[in-house]
Amino acid sequence: MKRNSKTLLFAMLGLAAAFYFRPAVSRAATELQQPEAGVQAEEPESSPEYIEQYEAWEKADKEADPVKRGSMLAEFLGRYPQSTLLPHAEASYKNALVECNNGQKYQELETLAEQWLRLRPGDLDGLGFVVKAARELGHNEKAIQRLTEYYDMRKTGDLALEIAQAHKQANNNAKYREWMQTAIGYPEFATDFRTRLELMQACVEENNLPKAIEYAEAALEATDLVKDPGAETAAAIKKVRRGCYDGIGKIRMEQDRLASAVSAFEEALKVEKYSEGYYLIAVCLHKQNRIDDALLWYARTEQQGGEFAAKAKVRFEEIYRKLHNDTLIGSEKIYRKAKELPETVEVRTQRN
Repeated sequence: MKRNSKTLLFAMLGLAAAFYFRPAVSRAATELQQPEAGVQAEEPESSPEYIEQYEAWEKADKEADPVKRGSMLAEFLGRYPQSTLLPHAEASYKNALVECNNGQKYQELETLAEQWLRLRPGDLDGLGFVVKAARELGHNEKAIQRLTEYYDMRKTGDLALEIAQAHKQANNNAKYREWMQTAIGYPEFATDFRTRLELMQACVEENNLPKAIEYAEAALEATDLVKDPGAETAAAIKKVRRGCYDGIGKIRMEQDRLASAVSAFEEALKVEKYSEGYYLIAVCLHKQNRIDDALLWYARTEQQGGEFAAKAKVRFEEIYRKLHNDTLIGSEKIYRKAKELPETVEVRTQRN
């Protein structure tokens, strides 16, 4: 599973709309070139009213500047709300939106799309174009506003994710987490362990430790739901599981729940052996005044090597010297015992 962000909203609305609207506009143009094929039963094209409307629409449709064309079409739609040419005028307007989008004229696109929404409030295509333009122009608040309106009418996990990412860009962490929580509640994100880990880390940074634990446990549950992962996903799952258990362990240490911290670090070590995991178990045991066990795990840390080996050696010798008249005589027995312990051995302790 690989996902930094799902398909961007503008990709499925703005760009896709170019392909969606062109056939409609093309059909409208064909019908107008052959009025007898597109008229209603009463043949209104013979009336002065129809001729007036047709000439107004045709003049607007032939305007080269898309913004001017949009203004002229908006005037047409307001003046002739019951016209039989409304479908053609609407198609012409959306064609102007597509032209601005394809030409990357985002200021014009935003202007036209906002005007269209005043004419047709809640139109999903119009909302999509506003979002595309607003993002390209850096108008993040407007993008969020319109994305939220879109979500209210068509709730999906992808849209919730888009809104979350927009809030993240705006540095609104509370709203980001709120919308990410909404997004991962959708079935399509049930296995999204990466996002849950990211939320855990965000909560740790804000010192919201209970919520961080909640997201860590949710990430672990998400990894369990992944079926037949490929090599890359399996490697990511391994990294996330170790990270979650390690994070839980460190939070439990902060909360002075040392036995639970030890359990979490043990689970992390089952996933992957790492120097800090051994060291932190030793620290937890030391804080519990379980000196013999702490010495054993400091020795194990040193034997495992890695970045915490030297630190573990210093701590081991400090403790041992205090207990043995400032000598290391006999310490080799502890190292020998630590080395002989099987890798699967767990710390037996009362859980808290």
